[in-house]
Amino acid sequence: MSRWKQYDNWHAELPGLTVEQLRERRALAAERARDAVARRSGRNPKAARDWREKLRAVEDELLRRGVEEP
Repeated sequence: MSRWKQYDNWHAELPGLTVEQLRERRALAAERARDAVARRSGRNPKAARDWREKLRAVEDELLRRGVEEP
């Protein structure tokens, strides 16, 4: 299996993930979105947009399930 498979099927896999897996993906997407606009690594607005979209998808799935966040 490809290492990047989870990125290719990000939106399709969300309904089948556990709440813990969704939280892990939310943390990953938030970190990658921050890194994409960081000065030290070169700014990449398209990557930041893509990761923010992935982050919103995870947050929407958590809301759909009614999961309260700390």
